[in-house]
Amino acid sequence: MYSKYHAAVVGSINMDLILKMKKVPDAGENVLGTSYGYANGGKGANQAVGLARLGAPTKLIGKVADDENGRKLLENLRKNNIDISGVSTKGTQTGLAAIILDNDGYNRIVVYEGANAEIDPDEASAHITDDLDLLLLQFETSEDVVIKCVNTAIKKGITTVVDCGPAKQFELEKMQGATIITPNESETKALTGIFPDTEETILDASKILMARSKAKYIILKLGSRGCSVWDGENLTLMPAYKSNVVDTTAAGDCFTAAMALEFLRSGDIISACDMGNKAGSISVSRMGADASMPTVSDILNFNKN
Repeated sequence: MYSKYHAAVVGSINMDLILKMKKVPDAGENVLGTSYGYANGGKGANQAVGLARLGAPTKLIGKVADDENGRKLLENLRKNNIDISGVSTKGTQTGLAAIILDNDGYNRIVVYEGANAEIDPDEASAHITDDLDLLLLQFETSEDVVIKCVNTAIKKGITTVVDCGPAKQFELEKMQGATIITPNESETKALTGIFPDTEETILDASKILMARSKAKYIILKLGSRGCSVWDGENLTLMPAYKSNVVDTTAAGDCFTAAMALEFLRSGDIISACDMGNKAGSISVSRMGADASMPTVSDILNFNKN
């Protein structure tokens, strides 16, 4: 279904330390955890796995260290048939994300950037070649890397999707004309000063993001409420599909990968977001980050509750 679309992801590669507990402790409080474990993660790696699971030939551009975590992460990427020729192993320390997960499946994440903060913009952008159909990026690398790579892709006419996570202020004005800008609720607040909790605030924030970035589409990921699409004229609200929530860690990455590929295939942004909503709903019902990424078959067999 998506095998003819060549994709690349510029982004983070992290080892995830998942800490499960009944409730997140308040300041000064000690709680007993229920379990902990390690998983392959990083928004860049997650999205690369998401694209590859959906059948797209995928290249990851990033950086790790030549340490135990780095070697394990690269081996997992190879197993997922991801081209890692764009991943440098010369970082000082591989990135780590500590993920606190409560009984309701909701998370709080602390990210240690490590090698992800050491990616060279020129080296990364050199891997963005004319044969690519799609480029995905996030904000878990430096602003210079994101801006350089987005502008390189735009000049080459590559469909470019910018996932604005994690939440931070960012000079969107330095990358004009991406295909899709897609923050979640907290990221929207960081970028616009507006929390998108009503149709009015969703529209106001979307207009600001489009004015600043000149993107073709603004897609807000609204968690359990689904997503919104602003095309410069019309705002479309798309409810989420119901799901048994186990782990929301990779829901946004999963949504972005599926949405981007379906947009390439169909050219229909509403159909693309519906595909993303289905993929995200499947993802939150599974534990782990890249382990939760669905296949095309999973999505096509998904039934709305």
